[in-house]
Amino acid sequence: MEGPWTRSETSASGQVFEFRLWALLTEQSRGQLHVFLPLTDRGIDALVHRLGDGVYFRVQAKGRSSLADGEVHLVVWASALLDDDALLVSGLVVEGALGPTILVAPVREFKRLADLTSADGAPVYSTGFGMKPRSDSRWLPWLVPAESLVERFGIAPAAPALAEVVVARPTWRSDVGFIGESEVVRLLAEDSGLNLFRPFPDLETSELGVLHLESRRVLGIQVKTVGVDGAHPYPTVMILASSFRPSPATYVVALAWLRDEARFHEECLLIPSEDLHLIAQPKVSHGHFEFDWHPGSTAEGHLNKYRWGLYELRHRISSLVG
Repeated sequence: MEGPWTRSETSASGQVFEFRLWALLTEQSRGQLHVFLPLTDRGIDALVHRLGDGVYFRVQAKGRSSLADGEVHLVVWASALLDDDALLVSGLVVEGALGPTILVAPVREFKRLADLTSADGAPVYSTGFGMKPRSDSRWLPWLVPAESLVERFGIAPAAPALAEVVVARPTWRSDVGFIGESEVVRLLAEDSGLNLFRPFPDLETSELGVLHLESRRVLGIQVKTVGVDGAHPYPTVMILASSFRPSPATYVVALAWLRDEARFHEECLLIPSEDLHLIAQPKVSHGHFEFDWHPGSTAEGHLNKYRWGLYELRHRISSLVG
């Protein structure tokens, strides 16, 4: 495509900036940063998960497709900047890439340094920065060369992947697995205080990111769904070991799909990922953590403290991040 972006293409250019940004973070970090995108737009454009220590960065992306007076000009509604600890990332879309300089600033600092004005009676923050920043620029501490972007996310550019980071070979999900993930999304979506994110691509333990809109805490969830029928009344839950990374901020949710009745069992499991090694027997079998689950069993067992009613799941997860 040739020629400048037009006003009617502003939304499309913003999407281009975002996807180039996610690709750049993934490429420079060699997969040590994993991007989760929102299932609904509630202000945060992505969660960027640093796999080495489990930290989630909340990112708001603001791209521009042209310069004004040699600068990227930003005008952001104050109502869109509610998370002071999120990172605001801004830059320029150029042909086939991003511009040479990118702004990466905590929202708190952006609001402190930008000019507060108003438009139609509503407060807005406005500012500008150049691709060749001057030494007296107020934004100098928050500007970074595009080729060193991941430094602002705590990772050295072109560093080799951490020894313990193993990217598993992708596998196709079963239909029942997709149904289970969709059910967890549906249940959590009923809570308007939660914002849900999916990873792109899906390469790690967490298959769903849950952000609490007030506390700003994030929880990662892996969903495992097992099928139950007359031939398989006591299913085995299996979790791929090679990509499993236990963390205090990661939980496993297990659901049971009753094939003959085409519905989910009323019971589910909610397991802290750090407890998985305590219940998996044997520890690893054929590359998987495995444990048997008898949904609805009243017998005492090592899974009892993880058993919850399916419709309690939303409240339980909300309480973990609230």
